[in-house]
Amino acid sequence: MTAPRILIIGGTGVFGKRLVRHLAQTDSIALYVASRSAAKAQAFCQTVTGPAPLHPIALDCGKNLQAQLAAISPFAVIDCSGPFQGASYGTAKAVLDSGAHLIDLADARDYLARFSHALDARAIAQGVTALTGASSTPALSTCVAQTLTEGWQRIDTIDMCITPGGKSEVGRAVIEAILSYAGRDVPVWKDGALASTTGWASTRRVMIPGLGVRRVSKVETFDAEHLGPKLKVHARVTFSAGLESQIEQRGIEALALLRKWGVLGRLNALIPPLLAARKITRLPTSDQGGMMVEISGIDQTGQAAQITWTLLARNNHGPFIPILPAAAALKKLLSGTVTPGARLAPSALGLPDVLAEMQPYQITTQTIKTAPQACETTALADPLTA
Repeated sequence: MTAPRILIIGGTGVFGKRLVRHLAQTDSIALYVASRSAAKAQAFCQTVTGPAPLHPIALDCGKNLQAQLAAISPFAVIDCSGPFQGASYGTAKAVLDSGAHLIDLADARDYLARFSHALDARAIAQGVTALTGASSTPALSTCVAQTLTEGWQRIDTIDMCITPGGKSEVGRAVIEAILSYAGRDVPVWKDGALASTTGWASTRRVMIPGLGVRRVSKVETFDAEHLGPKLKVHARVTFSAGLESQIEQRGIEALALLRKWGVLGRLNALIPPLLAARKITRLPTSDQGGMMVEISGIDQTGQAAQITWTLLARNNHGPFIPILPAAAALKKLLSGTVTPGARLAPSALGLPDVLAEMQPYQITTQTIKTAPQACETTALADPLTA
């Protein structure tokens, strides 16, 4: 029996490489690792170990993609290319028309918001599934929020943040995504309705157990407008991110303010110097990063409660987190348990599915629920702790 072929678009990028290394440990699939450069794909594949056979290929999504998909005939395509800010659905449509399932790592608000409307009928007609947002947000963040509040009578606030280790590799697509909305309006859920604040200009300090204090700023995600109505949040949903290097963090904050005030326009010209500067700014930083989700409301017993879920990644394993929901989603597709259609990835996943993918890495999670009346905290067991 021929192993299902899995095509990784952007397979030699920052996240694509990690997804390939992760999936290469599965012996029941064949991986087609795509890059615009065949030589680059070949060189990378020679560094990957694992039982899954690797096939390096040259692929340009803007040039005759349908013919290339027909030649490969993949079971599923995972798009790690990014950035998805301002992206069209051209690649997604070509994948679905080829009869393959689609998973992507998109976290861009506009792309996610229109995804189902643009592609659901197409996916159903082909009998395949398209899952978007299979990354830290909105897949992991949504799974955490839904699990923590299961059975709750009311949810008042959800505050989420991510802060990677400063030594993590950062590609052009990540910097381009950050600069696309720095100083622009980003969504927040406020007083039970969608509102906005300025990206990378609204800042607070957070304490993540095992990581310490990090400075984080509001960023653009789909979580506010997705989780706000989905979970009927009464007061607030926010998502923040922070850079461990204070030079980088405060630099982005300054650029955001200058753009907000109209001093600066498009910031893309700054991408090359910012990437070059990281060779120096990352030197005093660590290989540890984390994520935190804090939720308050009325729990299933009718008591006021606050619950905090934290994730700590060591040994530079944090950059694997954004690809783990995609790996979990692929397992769901391979199992044949996901119905056709186009929708957000967390609709097909539970928190245990994602946490199971963390087991090979130095990634741990903890859940603490506060009982305000007793002024005590209780550590709860996660469904799975990697």
